Amino acid sequence: MSAAYGVHFGCSSACLAVNKDDKTDVIANDLGDRTTPCIVAFTDHDQAVGIAAKQGMIRNVQNTVCHVKQILGRKYDDPVVTEYKRKSSAQVLDQNGEPRYEVDFKESRKIFTPSQIAVAIYKKMLETAQSHGGSGSQDSVLAVPTHFNTDQKKAISSAANQAGFNILRMISEPAAALLAYDVGQTDVTYNGSVLVFRLGGISAEVSVVNVHNGMYQISTSVTDSTLGGDLFTDELVKYLVMEYKKKSRNDITDNKRAMAKLRRQAEICKHGMSKMDNVHCAVDSLFDGMDFDTKVSRARFESCVSELVQRCTQLIDQVLSAAKLTRKSINKVIVCGGGANVPVLQKTITDMFSHCDILNSINPEEVIAVGAAKQAGILSALEDEDIKLNTEDKTIDCISKPIGIRTQTENGSEITQVFPGLAPLHSRKHLDFTLNPDQTALRLEIVEITNENDCNSLANIVMKELPAGSKVNSTFHLRKDGHLHVTCTESSSSKTESVTVEPS
Repeated sequence: MSAAYGVHFGCSSACLAVNKDDKTDVIANDLGDRTTPCIVAFTDHDQAVGIAAKQGMIRNVQNTVCHVKQILGRKYDDPVVTEYKRKSSAQVLDQNGEPRYEVDFKESRKIFTPSQIAVAIYKKMLETAQSHGGSGSQDSVLAVPTHFNTDQKKAISSAANQAGFNILRMISEPAAALLAYDVGQTDVTYNGSVLVFRLGGISAEVSVVNVHNGMYQISTSVTDSTLGGDLFTDELVKYLVMEYKKKSRNDITDNKRAMAKLRRQAEICKHGMSKMDNVHCAVDSLFDGMDFDTKVSRARFESCVSELVQRCTQLIDQVLSAAKLTRKSINKVIVCGGGANVPVLQKTITDMFSHCDILNSINPEEVIAVGAAKQAGILSALEDEDIKLNTEDKTIDCISKPIGIRTQTENGSEITQVFPGLAPLHSRKHLDFTLNPDQTALRLEIVEITNENDCNSLANIVMKELPAGSKVNSTFHLRKDGHLHVTCTESSSSKTESVTVEPS
C-alpha cells in the first residue's frame, strides 16, 4: 500500500503524519522535531522556514512572518486582519483589498501574499513527506477549523496543492481528532456525544460531536481567538520579568530584544514543566551584559495561569450550554492542540468529566494530523471516481428522533430502539422474534421515541395464525426518500406482512 499523509497546518505549528500498511505515525522533520513552526523569515541572503526562522526572530523580527493561517483567504478590511495587523511584527499592507506582507529580502523591499507564505511552509512539510515516502506529489488529507468559510478552505487547499500535495479531501479538525482515536470506527454501534477541546498557540476551540453508526455530526462549536497557549507563556514571562527585576533592579519590559530572549526561554520552560516539577531558566547576557538564572516550580507556574485555566473551563461550559447539554451528557473527551500539554489544564478537564473516557494517549500536538492521515489512508485505497465523490463535504439527511418498536409483555409493554436519533438515510436493521410455545400471533407497533417514557405511534404490523413458537425475521429499511419500510417474515411458512411509513 502506498503512503498517504495527514497534514495539520496550524497557526503556530504544522504536523505531518503518514498512514501506510494500516499503521499511522507522525513523521519528524530534518531536525528530528515532530512539529514544525509555521514561521517564515526573510534575510539579505535567503528565506528560512520553521525552526531556523524562529531562532532568528530576535535579530530579524520585522522580516519574520508568523500565524499566516489567521489571514489566509481573508480580505484586508476583515476585522480579523485588522487585529492581526496590530500584532504582526512584519508589516501588513493593502493591495487591491487583499492583505500583503512587505519585508526586506535580498537587499530590497519585497511584497509577499499570505498564500506564498503558506506555500513555503507546505513545501517544508512536503520535503518531510518525501524524505519518508519518495519523490513526487503526495496523497494527503488536510484538517481545517470548523469555522473556516469557503474562501479560507480554498486558499489553504490551493497553497497545499501549489506546494506539491495531492489533496484527497479536507476534514474538520474535531472530526480528525475523533478519527485519531477511532471513535465510532472500530465499534460502529457506538452512539454518543464527544467533546473535543483544542488549545492552539493563539486560539481555543471546543466542539461537541455526535457519533451515530460511525458517522460524525458537529452539533456545536465555539472558538475563542483571544485564548491560546501563547497566553500561558505570557504569564510566565511576566513572572520572570519580576524575578529579574528583584535580582538586578532592572526593568526590561521596554527592551524588545531582552523580552524576546526571555520569552524564548519561557517557552522552553513551559514545555519542560509538562514533564518536570521544577525547571531551570537561564538566559545569557539578558540585559546590559547581565545573565539571568532562576528556578521555576510547576506550582508557581500553575498559580500564574490559574485565570487562563478558568477561561478554558468557561469556554467548555459555554459550548455545552449552546448544545443544551450537561457535563453528564458527554461520553468521551479528546484534548488536542499544543497548548493543551499543560498538566494543570489536563487535570482540570479530567476532573470536570470524571465520568468520561478521557482520550489523551496521543500527544495533543499530533492528534489532528494522525486523524487526517487515517482518513487519507482510507481514501487512497479507493478508485479515483470514488475519491472524487468524497472530495467535498456533504450534507447527509438524517431522522430527527429515534425509531423503535413497542411489544406487549407479561408486565405490560416494552420499547426497543431500532434506529437512534440522527440515523442517516438510508439505513437498514434486522431483528428476530421468537414466539412463545403458546403464541400464534405477533403484533409490532412502530413508534417514534420522543423521550425515555413517551413515544408516538407510526404504524402496526399484525401477523396471525402463525405456527406456535415460530421465528419471525423483521427488516427495517430507512430509505433515502425518508420512507420507513418494515417487512416481517415467518421463517417456516414464509408468511409475510409489511408496512411503509411516510416521512413526517
